[in-house]
Amino acid sequence: MARERGLYRRKDSRYWWINLVLPDGRRLCQSTRCIHRTDAAAFAVRLKNELLEDQRQGFQQGHAWQEAVLRYLREFPDKNSLSDDRDHLRKLDPYLRGRTLEAIDMTVLQPFIVERTTKDDVANATVNRALEVVRRILNVAHQEWRWLRGVPRIRMLKEPRRRVRFLRREEADRLIEVLPRHLQPVVRFALATGCREGEILGLEWSRVDLERGVAWLDHGTTKNGEGRGMPLNADARAALEACLGQYERWVFTYAKRRIFKSSSARDTAKRKAGIRDFRFHDLRHTWASWHRQNGTSLQKLMELGGWKTFEMVLRYAHLAPEKLLSVVRRIERPSSAVPCTPVADGVVQNVAPNATFSLRSVH
Repeated sequence: MARERGLYRRKDSRYWWINLVLPDGRRLCQSTRCIHRTDAAAFAVRLKNELLEDQRQGFQQGHAWQEAVLRYLREFPDKNSLSDDRDHLRKLDPYLRGRTLEAIDMTVLQPFIVERTTKDDVANATVNRALEVVRRILNVAHQEWRWLRGVPRIRMLKEPRRRVRFLRREEADRLIEVLPRHLQPVVRFALATGCREGEILGLEWSRVDLERGVAWLDHGTTKNGEGRGMPLNADARAALEACLGQYERWVFTYAKRRIFKSSSARDTAKRKAGIRDFRFHDLRHTWASWHRQNGTSLQKLMELGGWKTFEMVLRYAHLAPEKLLSVVRRIERPSSAVPCTPVADGVVQNVAPNATFSLRSVH
C-alpha cells in the first residue's frame, strides 16, 4: 500500500507522520512526534521552511556520520593526534554508525559515555578526548562543509585537575644511570629542554646549531603545529654531542636507525631505579618544575615551553611559594608586639613584653 501524501496516521504509531516532496525533488518522510494534527501541521510547515532556507544558504543536510568521518580523515591527514582520533572513532562507531549528523547530540552519545566509564572503566579524561573528536567533526561539518545548520552542545565530563609529577634531582640521576646507553641522551635532552617525546625523537641535525647553542622545531613538528626555538644549555649540548656522528639525519638513534618509541626499555629502567607512576611526558613536568623552583617566571616558562595559553603554565605556579615571601611579611607583627608562649595544657597565651619564658615539650 502506497504511503499517504502530506500528514497521515500510522497504525503502529500514536504520532502524526509527514510525507512531503521538497522543491529540489527530495522526499521527506518522518514522524512529527506530535499527537494532535494542528501541532503536526505546524511542525511540517516549520520543517519545510527550514529546509528551504538551508537550501538557499547552501546547507546540505542529511549526511551520514560515516561520510563525515571519512572526509575528516581525508582532509586532515597531517593532524598530530590523528592516530588517537582514529582509535576514538573506532570506539564511537557502534554508537554513531547509521545516524545522520543532525541526529547526533548528548542523548545519542550517552550510551557510549556510560559504556566507557562503567564497563571499560576508563577515566573521564579519556572519554572527553573522544567527545572532542565528535565536536571537532561536527564543527567542521557546520563551518566548512555546510552540512549542518548548527552544532549541538557536546558537554564534557568533569575531570580532576591535571597532576604535576616531577622527579627530584637524585631520582633523575638514578634513572639516567640505569637507562640503556642510547636512551640516556634522550632523557637528558628532555630534562634540559622540556621537549615532548615526539619532538625529541623527530629532531634532525639540520635543525641543530651547536656553535650558536640553539635548536629549533619547524612548523608542523610540535603539538600545536607552530615552530619553536630552543636555546641549549650545557646539559642539552652535552646530550646532543653524545650523539654526534651516529647518523647523518636523525639525532637520536639506535643501531643506525631512528628511535620511534622507548617505552619498554624505559619502563625497565624505572623499575630498576625504583620510580613509580612516571611517564615520558612527566620529564616535561620535571623540566618546568625545576625552572619554577629556580626562579624562572611563568611568562618565560610559557615562552620556553611553547604553551599557547597562560592557563597551561599556572599548574607550576605553586612550586615557587618563596616568591611570595616578601608579600606575606607585610602583615607580620613588629618586633615589639606581644609575644606568645605555650602553656602546660597546650593553649597559647599572651604574655607581657618584658617577660621571659622557656619552651617545654607538652605531653
